[in-house]
Amino acid sequence: MDVTYGAILIGVLFATFLQGVLSVQAYIYFENFSDDLRRIKLMVATVWLLDATHLVLICQSCYHYLISSWGDDDALLVSTPELDLHLIFVGMATLVCQGFFLHRIWTFSKRNWLLTGLLSAASLVTFALEVTISAQIITVSSVAYFSDLKGEVFSAGAVVDMAIAVVLVFYLQQGKTHFDRTTFVVSRVVHYTAATGLATSILAVACLIAYLAAPHTFIFIAMHFSLGRLYTNALLAT
Repeated sequence: MDVTYGAILIGVLFATFLQGVLSVQAYIYFENFSDDLRRIKLMVATVWLLDATHLVLICQSCYHYLISSWGDDDALLVSTPELDLHLIFVGMATLVCQGFFLHRIWTFSKRNWLLTGLLSAASLVTFALEVTISAQIITVSSVAYFSDLKGEVFSAGAVVDMAIAVVLVFYLQQGKTHFDRTTFVVSRVVHYTAATGLATSILAVACLIAYLAAPHTFIFIAMHFSLGRLYTNALLAT
């Protein structure tokens, strides 16, 4: 239980915390940037709603296994529709945020069609994998099926997230005007992390490592619960 549904409970707690941070950031944004373009406001509202819906799904799943089905060992082996669908909402929120960061790459690279196109195609392929795997999971009621299908998503997601972060760090480093020469190293690291989604890339790699090291536990699923929220928090921080 510790490495399966105990891990899921901890994952839900971290996801709830990050949703709170995201809600505060969204409130600050709408209070202070009322003159922003409507499409930017819509993007912020959309990612908040996607993450809130995702949180409801994983909370319901946790409640089902640990409260409603308490003492029912057979129920622990059956996947719920809410848990099956959570991957799609993570994917949608991530795709919106990646689109924002890809637009920054497009701008910083002076409209580099090849670079932006390759990264965009990779992001779309990753999202398509998430939708496909979610559809496959729904047709199989066993939670053990998670271990057989999610490796592709973690591998592709980790590569795409890291590529976007590295490219953005490169262009921010090229733009010397973005930083004052007297800026402390810690401040620069924080700026890089917020402006590129670097924290999300690190978590994506950590999810992949957890999956490869312990595929028959739910540790990688618990970590994945917070992946989309790290992206959306990075977007709002930017």
